[in-house]
Amino acid sequence: MIHRITFSLLSTVLLLSCSTNPQPVSTPANSPDTTTVAETPDQPLPDTISNQVQVALADRLNVAVEQLAIGRHSRETWSDGCLGLGGPAESCLAALTEGWQVEVIDTQSDKSYFYRTDLSGDQIRLSSLENNLPPSIRDRIFETARSSGLKPSESLGIIDADPQTWNGCYGLADPNQLCTEIAILGWRAIISDGVQYWIYHTDNSGDTIRLNETASSPGAVPRFIPMVNPRMLGDETVFQSTISHESGEQETLMLENDERLIYIQERDGEVMNRETEAVSQSQIQALLRQLEQSNFSHFDGIRYQPPVPDDADAPRVKLSARYGTVEYSKSSVEALPTELQAVIQEWG
Repeated sequence: MIHRITFSLLSTVLLLSCSTNPQPVSTPANSPDTTTVAETPDQPLPDTISNQVQVALADRLNVAVEQLAIGRHSRETWSDGCLGLGGPAESCLAALTEGWQVEVIDTQSDKSYFYRTDLSGDQIRLSSLENNLPPSIRDRIFETARSSGLKPSESLGIIDADPQTWNGCYGLADPNQLCTEIAILGWRAIISDGVQYWIYHTDNSGDTIRLNETASSPGAVPRFIPMVNPRMLGDETVFQSTISHESGEQETLMLENDERLIYIQERDGEVMNRETEAVSQSQIQALLRQLEQSNFSHFDGIRYQPPVPDDADAPRVKLSARYGTVEYSKSSVEALPTELQAVIQEWG
């Protein structure tokens, strides 16, 4: 599966935020949203493996090897001789196989590709999986969930995962919290016991694992979508909701800094209705307080679906602020996380 990632961020440490000597945020060892597994130093990727996966992708894309760079990598134990990537008609040696997972980045397109190899590099396979969360991190997330007091059932599975580049707060800053602006390679993953859904943010080794308690769901099924561009709404829009109907009709409501509420109804790109209402500054401030209290940014890049997909015609809603975008089906509102329901109620 192809993921987009900003390559320049991977190699550049940004300036610290303007507070005096800010420190990376840490979580107490006995907190349920962190793991206390012992830290292990990252194992350097052998040059032979690095060179071989770059050559393999260069041949596949018909580009120069110099255009490709190595991103995330981890030492893994694969489930079989096919590195866990065997096809339905393929005969794979039923033996644990030591090897590597390597991300190769095309610096021209900012696309990344994940390869699996054995230890020697004799076997190299491009992954076509929907997500490429390393098994080593998956196992540490399961260990954290089981030891954190969340009491999931014994049957845990990965629902979705994608690579991320975090700041010092791992995307989980509290209101007014300053975060060290440093590029931390990592992952976010959704796990489930079939009833509830937990969202975890990690570094690239699994030494730091944090629960996104705000966005974890008691029933609605979360999936990841691209995170928001902070400039998407522009300077004047405080908050925006978009309701998309199965008929193709779309309703957009924009709250502006100048105390206007703008409603636009359109179908297939054609505006059918446009209205403007005045709102008070106190109403705007009440919404902003609710967004802050609910840690709205923790929902960024998540879509919630109904626990039972029995209402395909239900309208889909997108809520956007400057620091986050979340989507949900109207038929799933009662199963959404409590803090998101509070935002929806205040906006309504």
